[in-house]
Amino acid sequence: MKSAVERRMEIVNVVNQEGKARVEDLASRFSVSSVTIRSDLSFLEKNGYVVRSHGAAIPNTGVIAELTVHEKRRQNAGLKAVLGQAAAELIEDGDTVILDSGTTTREIASSLSNVEDVVVMTNGLDVAMELSSKPGIEVLMTGGVLRKKALSFSGSQAENGLKNYRFDKVFLGVDGFDLRSGITTHNEQEASLNRLMCEISEHVIAIADSSKFGKRSCHMIREFGQIDTLVTDSGIPEEYLQGLRDMKVNVIIVEKTD
Repeated sequence: MKSAVERRMEIVNVVNQEGKARVEDLASRFSVSSVTIRSDLSFLEKNGYVVRSHGAAIPNTGVIAELTVHEKRRQNAGLKAVLGQAAAELIEDGDTVILDSGTTTREIASSLSNVEDVVVMTNGLDVAMELSSKPGIEVLMTGGVLRKKALSFSGSQAENGLKNYRFDKVFLGVDGFDLRSGITTHNEQEASLNRLMCEISEHVIAIADSSKFGKRSCHMIREFGQIDTLVTDSGIPEEYLQGLRDMKVNVIIVEKTD
């Protein structure tokens, strides 16, 4: 039997994919009582994942809730791996690179191989661990205060440590990518650190699977077209693709996987 955490994350996926899910249908799908599903939906609504409506749940299309890094890893895992591989191909011998914290940037680290004399700075604890066994890569960490929920470092110590560096490329994982709100994330200190990462890098590369489009979090990192390259999948909405191309953003598209 699935744990409550696993069941609730699957409920969110069902609601987002189908647009609406009835309590009775969810109870049957997960072989639990309607009381249990109502409790799940109360929890998910309280934390901003869904909206309850007349014995059913519908997606919360407003501000998205923050997931833990472990919850994020379960979402679109196969697609994130493909995006990570595509982004890793943009890193060349001799590059100096920033990898932002996050599950997709961790996939970039995992995919990095056969490179020489590459320097990678990261604020992601798990990203650094992934890189630790990679030959040809020197690993630097920002330092700062560890957010255990995200396994990421941020704060004034992290920012002060970055100000004396310059990098060729920064790879940003994002929580939301909205036409009006731009590229956003949940945490104010991480957003501030991400903005600094962009300022000290020659080339800004965002990595986002298509589920991130039309979503927004509270804190803006960059405006919509204020990046150089986007790595995404074929599920990107046409209005986003055209808008980015109109702004001369290089869009790299991988085939969307199930």
